[in-house]
Amino acid sequence: MQPEEYRNVSENPPFREAEVGHPLPDSEYAVSVSLPTWDSVIGYEESRSSVLDKLKTGYPRFFVSPIIKSLENKVLRDFDKNDELDCLIFNIESVAVRCRDFILNRTDGWDISIKSISDGVAFAVVFPKQVQFVAKKFWRYFGEGLSVRCAKSLLAGRVIKNSNNCEAVEKIKQQLADDTGQNYDDVFIYPSGMAAVSAVHRSLTSITPDARSVQFDFPYVDVLKIQKEIGSGVVFLPSANNDSILELEKIINDGEQLCGIYCELPSNPLLRSADLESIKRIISPTKTPIVVDDTVATNVNVDVFKYADVVTTSLTKYYSGVGDVIAGAVIVNGASQLRGKIVSQLKSQNDSSLYHEDAVVLSKNITDYRDRVLRVNKTTPLIVDLLEDHPLVNKVWYPKYETRSNYDAVKRDGGGFSGLFSIELKRPEQTTAKFYDLLQLCKGPSLGANFTLVCPYTLLAHYDELEWCEDNGVSRWLIRFSVGQESFDYLSKKILSALNAVAQ
Repeated sequence: MQPEEYRNVSENPPFREAEVGHPLPDSEYAVSVSLPTWDSVIGYEESRSSVLDKLKTGYPRFFVSPIIKSLENKVLRDFDKNDELDCLIFNIESVAVRCRDFILNRTDGWDISIKSISDGVAFAVVFPKQVQFVAKKFWRYFGEGLSVRCAKSLLAGRVIKNSNNCEAVEKIKQQLADDTGQNYDDVFIYPSGMAAVSAVHRSLTSITPDARSVQFDFPYVDVLKIQKEIGSGVVFLPSANNDSILELEKIINDGEQLCGIYCELPSNPLLRSADLESIKRIISPTKTPIVVDDTVATNVNVDVFKYADVVTTSLTKYYSGVGDVIAGAVIVNGASQLRGKIVSQLKSQNDSSLYHEDAVVLSKNITDYRDRVLRVNKTTPLIVDLLEDHPLVNKVWYPKYETRSNYDAVKRDGGGFSGLFSIELKRPEQTTAKFYDLLQLCKGPSLGANFTLVCPYTLLAHYDELEWCEDNGVSRWLIRFSVGQESFDYLSKKILSALNAVAQ
């Protein structure tokens, strides 16, 4: 039951400049936040107080919520720590140890300590503020930080339950097993999609130490960064074309042993699909594992287990839909020759968990998952085709029209192309910011929510490396749309109204 003042952001999106910082959805647990103007996005990236002070929430790996910050401040006071110290809090001790070691390995001579809190149910990594920028990298890249619900429970002094065997987690695992046709025991649940990715990468670098990984095609920003941060480095093949296939073939023919091949199907934000069949053919003699993220396509639409040894997915997105819980999953292919080694490594890490209150919420959210995906499968192509013909639109990226044969190779019978697409306008320097400001839809990070979400993806994800992005074919003016459950008529009117206003 929502409070009376709850705002339905699908019907009443906070698109005005005065609504910077409004949670999306209207909840203290929201995983997105309103950045309704181009200037507010830049202000967010440049850490302007005029924007940051208005944020009631934000994407959890990039933003520490006021509730978590209150808990951190309480912990520091309880330990009588001075104003020159800060902390991060985790509910698994091994994760806290990894955080401490991550900071120590990237700084010189600072005192980093781990403090047990709340009778040993959570752990604070305490560090000087001078190394805060390194600590924030761990929080962002590894996605294993405390959730808002868990922080709220700790602040209230409530008992924190072990979630590993709770009924809600079992329900989530069973649905994932059923949806993918894989074994229940090969499904692992994590506190975020990036926690799932980092768990896989730790496993693969342990199985094949001193070996590089390969990132195939331009990926979601932190998937590449995690491969740079842990392990022996990464070979980045930034396109999904035959040049990348040939480069991969050369690497294998030269005798280099790799720990894994990573790709997304389709990729984010260019919605291209890797040629998994060719990748599998090239690396099969080496038994190099293929790791595919199917978050954007969803397992309703594709079956990447035809080629993948491991699949990662962000349950925060389409599986949840509501946008009020963050979680991720790893599913190991039961038919993979590497299944035993990978499963053993994942189990040995002992960090596959989701706070039980988050699990309860997610287990309720996922009940209509398939129906929601099928709905966006119908709506999104209609919008894409509408924009393809608009005189102000220069380019639209959508899996239906990008590397289509590669997508079709894993597309399920009756599957569609999901709800994510990107656009670039003509004369983008003059038109993009104006279009974004005029658009009367929810504007902020994340995707897969029941409400449509629009963001200037490259600015949000790569603000400090815009030229590098453009060198790799990703425009700084790219606008990404995640289509929600609204009708085609509703969305088309909103989008065309903004486009036509710009064109006048």
